Amino acid sequence: MIKCPNCTGELDFDVKDQIVKCTYCGSEFNPKKAELKLKTAKEIKQDKKEDKEDKYEGKGYSCTQCGATLMTFDETAITFCSYCGSQAMIEEKMIQIDKPEYIIPFQKTKEECINAYKSKVSKSLFAPSYLKNSTTHDKFRGIFMPYIIYKLDKDGNCTFKGSKYSHRSGDYQIYDDYTINANVNASYKGISYDLLSKYYDKYSNAIPFNYKKAEEFNPNYMVSFYADAGDVSQNTYDNDVTNIVTKDTTRFLTKYKEFRKYGCSNPQARLNVSERKIGMFPVYFLAVRDKKDKIYYAVVNGQTGKVAADIPVSFSKYIIGSIILSLIIFLLINNFLILTPMKVTIFSIIAAIISTIITIKQSSNINAQQNHSNDLGYMSIKENTEKKKIKIGTFKYIYKEIIAIAIPIIIAFIHPVSDVYYYVGDLISLALVVLSFKDLINEHNLLVSNKLPQLEKRGGDE
Repeated sequence: MIKCPNCTGELDFDVKDQIVKCTYCGSEFNPKKAELKLKTAKEIKQDKKEDKEDKYEGKGYSCTQCGATLMTFDETAITFCSYCGSQAMIEEKMIQIDKPEYIIPFQKTKEECINAYKSKVSKSLFAPSYLKNSTTHDKFRGIFMPYIIYKLDKDGNCTFKGSKYSHRSGDYQIYDDYTINANVNASYKGISYDLLSKYYDKYSNAIPFNYKKAEEFNPNYMVSFYADAGDVSQNTYDNDVTNIVTKDTTRFLTKYKEFRKYGCSNPQARLNVSERKIGMFPVYFLAVRDKKDKIYYAVVNGQTGKVAADIPVSFSKYIIGSIILSLIIFLLINNFLILTPMKVTIFSIIAAIISTIITIKQSSNINAQQNHSNDLGYMSIKENTEKKKIKIGTFKYIYKEIIAIAIPIIIAFIHPVSDVYYYVGDLISLALVVLSFKDLINEHNLLVSNKLPQLEKRGGDE
């Protein structure tokens, strides 16, 4: 634990002033220069004549509902779980994490974080009211997330192949083949990925950090915040990061005219991972639980203030907004366009087709999210365990649209004399389309919601 060196009181990191303050005696310290020290596990073990790897030790709190564990470096009591919103947190024991090499301190205050989130939610007209109340906003918690920081290098000779048209001889086209030797000196540093399987990639990718402002690890920046320990292997993202820098190096090399001169259009120089370092990056994390126990996440970059949030749709707000918009559209159309039975029929068919396309696409996205097939960190944890595939049936959503398409087409094909048949069929078709919109909203809310994290780890996902 980190204590005030003057009175051994609790310390708090002031994000706005970037200083450490004692909550008891009021002493202020520069986190870079202060004589504050978190005793490492190595030092603790050495006191016991044991030589262990350098680690840091903190107080761990475990959630009895979802199994998530958070760590704090002071005497802070965690009153609720930041991952599932449950208040069933218990103090577990003293736990250890590997000592990181880098840290990005929090640059944005909690108030700035809340304002950024409120600004994003305010742009969503159909967002539920509970996302906008202060009780929800107060549940934002500052957490240091572990990230793997890559360095990749290439320094040496590379051989590329080229082929260039030379001349024509009779019915033959003659090409000259070239072997091109070049010395490539390339280095990339700062590409980072989170090391938490429960902190899904779609959130971490949405709020990138500026690694250039990272500092040598200093635990003084972590007082009054929580930390999570990584559970993803450090080499999980090796292929991804190698492919990224290889493509970028190729793009850079193609600018040299020598490659174009000798017909080498794709001079790929594959870089090698030369270094992996651990860094602690600041994230404000919010988990909101609705009445149906669905969890919606929001994350705010504690360095830049960038927000990524799951925003569900309130069906009641959507209906009210749709009615108002429909009345406006009807008045405009009524002034400029004469509605005939066939025009209404065509409109009904188009609306049903659009709804069907959106539904099918949504179902595919839901399946990908439920199975985490687009989350490399999560899948790496599950690679040695049986993966339970979840399949969201598409037909149960699109059968309304299919009927809505079929009815007006059948009526148009029969071509009855009375317009009544057209209007009745179109009304039924449009009613089914409106009902399908409710399914679309349910799909959207399912797509932006999350299961309780770590349930699979505890066997509660059966």
